[in-house]
Amino acid sequence: MTLLDDSPAAAPAPSRPAIKGNPWRPTLRGTALVTRIELARRRPSAKGWVFYSLVVAAIVGIGVLLAVVTPEGKTSIPMELVLVLVLGAGMLIAPSLAATSINGDSSEGVLAPLQMTRLTAGDLAIGKLLASWFIAFAVLLTMTPFLVYAFVRSGWHWDELLIVIGVILFAVLTATAIGLAWSAIAARAVASVSLAHLTTGFLLLGTLLGFAFAQPLVSETVVNTQRYIDWERLPADQQQAVDDFWMTGDASELDVDALVCREDTWEYGVAHTDQIAWLLLANPVVMIGEVSPIVNPETWEDDGRAAPGLFAEMHRNVSEARMGPSPSQLEGDAWDECADIAAQVANDGRPSAEQEAEWQAEQEEWEARYEEAATYDRAPWIGLGVQGFLLLGSIWIVIRRLRVPYKKLSTGSRVA
Repeated sequence: MTLLDDSPAAAPAPSRPAIKGNPWRPTLRGTALVTRIELARRRPSAKGWVFYSLVVAAIVGIGVLLAVVTPEGKTSIPMELVLVLVLGAGMLIAPSLAATSINGDSSEGVLAPLQMTRLTAGDLAIGKLLASWFIAFAVLLTMTPFLVYAFVRSGWHWDELLIVIGVILFAVLTATAIGLAWSAIAARAVASVSLAHLTTGFLLLGTLLGFAFAQPLVSETVVNTQRYIDWERLPADQQQAVDDFWMTGDASELDVDALVCREDTWEYGVAHTDQIAWLLLANPVVMIGEVSPIVNPETWEDDGRAAPGLFAEMHRNVSEARMGPSPSQLEGDAWDECADIAAQVANDGRPSAEQEAEWQAEQEEWEARYEEAATYDRAPWIGLGVQGFLLLGSIWIVIRRLRVPYKKLSTGSRVA
């Protein structure tokens, strides 16, 4: 006999919804609230005031020194040095403030209560970013009097100065975001501060070292041949006669037929710097120079400018790297000292017409390349792109790390 079980089948357990975490999109109200909270909480301690006072004193002292030692007349060098100081101070102060913003709050048990409110992860990230940036910006305002004084003598226009200042503040904002990202990644404040400064240091110095070390990788071998006097086999009286000829042009004691000459050939590398110039353009200081006005070394007086200053020379050097080696540099040198002496002696100690034409052509080529590099098109876009990528990437890391619930915590991290 079979027993039938008429009891209803058990219903399947409902599947647990996937945990997505709190919203990440920042809101205007939430960002403003977090910024106010951070500005109230991040008031400097006694040690902080001492540090900021020393930084401001150093900046003011350098500004006064520049105002005193700079000669009269138009010159852009003081203003350019002030702008470099503004950039350097911002990239030193801002990462230091931001690099303790998240892990510091976490270790104090302050971060978790904020994450449990209706504030989004974007509110917390953007608010902390703006608070640290505002504090650094307030320190930079101490340079305003010197900047105005230097601008009056610089020959720049107001719009040019505002563009450069805007790019400097953008670079400082990126450095702040980098410090904030390391604060979200590292559990200890000491580690995050160190990593933040290493990252900004790599942008400032590492790009220059990378450009220098990468040159052998893009070098082309050039053969150089020179024929010159063999001094070891030349009689002593003829050595003195050659010296007198080069110093005074007197060839009365010189016996051209007695000159003993030798020929040497060697190889060396000429770097195609146009292939690696992007490393220089990624440097924040070079980026500032690339957004500064172009100064023509031939017409700067007629243009109402000051003589080419630090930024103009930096732009010219970077432009030469972007242009790469000239055809004459890739051809090598073929100098013949013995033939030059013989030609000048035959011309009564004066350079021959052929020699003067060759020297004139070399001088004209150098001047043309110099002017072309000085007026070369500016290229700030690589630097701005790198800064924008680092800014967005750092903010993405911070928002991702601030979303709750946590999937994984670093060892030693405190939640509440």
